[in-house]
Amino acid sequence: MEYNYSGIKRESIELLCLNRFNDSKPFYEEHKEELKQGITVPMRQMVLDLSELLYDIDPKMYLDPVRAVSRIHRDTRGNRSKIKYRENMWTFFRRYKKDYPQAPFYYFEFYPNSYGYGLVFWLWRQSNFKIVHEMIMEDPKRFMNAVKACSDAGFSFSCRDFYKTDRYPDAPKELKPFLSAKNMAFSYS
Repeated sequence: MEYNYSGIKRESIELLCLNRFNDSKPFYEEHKEELKQGITVPMRQMVLDLSELLYDIDPKMYLDPVRAVSRIHRDTRGNRSKIKYRENMWTFFRRYKKDYPQAPFYYFEFYPNSYGYGLVFWLWRQSNFKIVHEMIMEDPKRFMNAVKACSDAGFSFSCRDFYKTDRYPDAPKELKPFLSAKNMAFSYS
């Protein structure tokens, strides 16, 4: 198989950082095409190059490169941070979220000085995460084996939000961090 992704140049990442630092529409508009060719197009090419492999993993994967790659211009509606432009970019590989709202997804992201990738369970409605908790409780040994396999491969568990109350008081202690999670990720960075 021939790949067309040729990487992202240091100069493009520096321009992405400058764009965020300036945080101004005139600066962005002046450098929009450079950012597109240096950052967005290579990220979309990566999605296209990986599509065949990802379809082998899951034939229901939704891999539209335009939708799968983040925008440089951030949507700040309802966000505390009003910074309009990002210095990091990400792409995700998942099933179509309207048909499969509980499906986990793979991601890759980069920052000016680092990168990360992994498997994420982020749901728009936290109540949907109960399905994940039920799967953990149905077969805790299988879940803990999967967690160990992730750890052995260098991936670490993280969670952005935890429930304040214990929703599973009778669950084994080693499952508590996972059962109190409102979302979770197994990431390598």
